[in-house]
Amino acid sequence: MLRPALIAMSLLLVSLVALTLIPRAEPSVPEATITLLAPELTLYPEADREAVWHFAAEHASYDTAIRETVLTTIYDGQRVLEGDIDFTLTSDRITIDRSDNLRSPRMDVHLLDSNWFLDMQSKDDREVFINQRQGKFEVPVLTYTGDGIGESRDENVRMNFDLTDFEAGGPDSIGYNRFLDDGL
Repeated sequence: MLRPALIAMSLLLVSLVALTLIPRAEPSVPEATITLLAPELTLYPEADREAVWHFAAEHASYDTAIRETVLTTIYDGQRVLEGDIDFTLTSDRITIDRSDNLRSPRMDVHLLDSNWFLDMQSKDDREVFINQRQGKFEVPVLTYTGDGIGESRDENVRMNFDLTDFEAGGPDSIGYNRFLDDGL
């Protein structure tokens, strides 16, 4: 009686081990585009866990095959850091890639702490790029104005979100700065 029970138990264990070794099929996601009208989206970037992005746009579409979201006519975008709005942005079109980075032909950003306005534009085939992992704007053509400065323009700009780390220039780039005279 004990022998048939041990044989049955052994067969059961072998069967369970065999079942765990069989590769499981990943659930397939159908290739489709999901479209939303007048969406309000919130983005929690994995690479920048302290930041939360909010977007209100006229249209959003998500392509399941390449895992990208395209927002069009963004009329209210903002980055929130520790409960405070860091900066706002508007754009005709922004693409959010699978790594939560943003790219666009053009973005207008308002840095609230410094009250500076950034007009960021693409050049040739290079788009404006927001790198979440590095916390940087990468901007082919940047025109900026605001408190304490006149109007400035630089090309090939890499800068962090609060402008404390700013690089511009390189081969074939142009830059000009006009500073305000405060009467000193």
